[in-house]
Amino acid sequence: MRRKKMPALHIREKTENTGTAMRTLEIYTALREHIPAELAAGWDNEGVMLLADREKDIKRALVTLDITEAAVDEAVESGCELIVSHHPVIFKPLKRLESPKLLKMVRAGISALSFHTSLDCAPGGTADTLAGLLGLFDLQPLFDEGIPCGRIGRLAEPLSFDGLVARVKKAVSPAIMQVVARRDSGEYLRVAVCPGEGKSLYPAALEAGADAYICGSMPYNEMCDASERGMTVVAAGHFETEQPVCARLAGLLAGLGVECTVFKSNPALILNY
Repeated sequence: MRRKKMPALHIREKTENTGTAMRTLEIYTALREHIPAELAAGWDNEGVMLLADREKDIKRALVTLDITEAAVDEAVESGCELIVSHHPVIFKPLKRLESPKLLKMVRAGISALSFHTSLDCAPGGTADTLAGLLGLFDLQPLFDEGIPCGRIGRLAEPLSFDGLVARVKKAVSPAIMQVVARRDSGEYLRVAVCPGEGKSLYPAALEAGADAYICGSMPYNEMCDASERGMTVVAAGHFETEQPVCARLAGLLAGLGVECTVFKSNPALILNY
């Protein structure tokens, strides 16, 4: 079976609100009340990515998982003054500014904020959002180097293997899933989640006694190891497991009086043929 990379699919959803206009740094400070900076991993680069005009009132914002060329074009066409993303548009130090999309943002006066690992960990953030879509309750944090970036909880009632896979498909509509099932065919009740890359958190899920581990992606060797140790792993896509949190970001911005466009564009869509 071959995997073929397909052109990105672009979906726009609007959230409208009215109120007193705020500036970029004011919006950043207000969002930090819900997404504390101290929750970010030490290696991460997040926060104010680009401050194009600190004096500009922000009336429209585009919310996206990734600040891609397509997302920037949409922001320009929609008259947005701000882009808020999950993945940082600048991750490594820059010696010079030569990125076409960043230059386009500067010319258009569009600033950028990114909330990465802090959003993964924050209450109502990436992990909580995925857990909610899967119907988990009694949630407890899973820690990676002291950072609560995952969750473990219980289903309302046990699911079979087929039932668990169907629940994941309904929750995030993955283009493709990788699944490694434990050897027995028992039921699943205690489930751990880690949106995005799941390698670092899977030992914590094992230690917490998870029957299944739902993540975005995980290397082959770790998936095999988890199966041998009695845990089913469902890797449902990095984009698919993280994209739902964009609605949460849009809701926070709407509460600040900012009209939002949620831009859904998977830059690495892979389908089976």
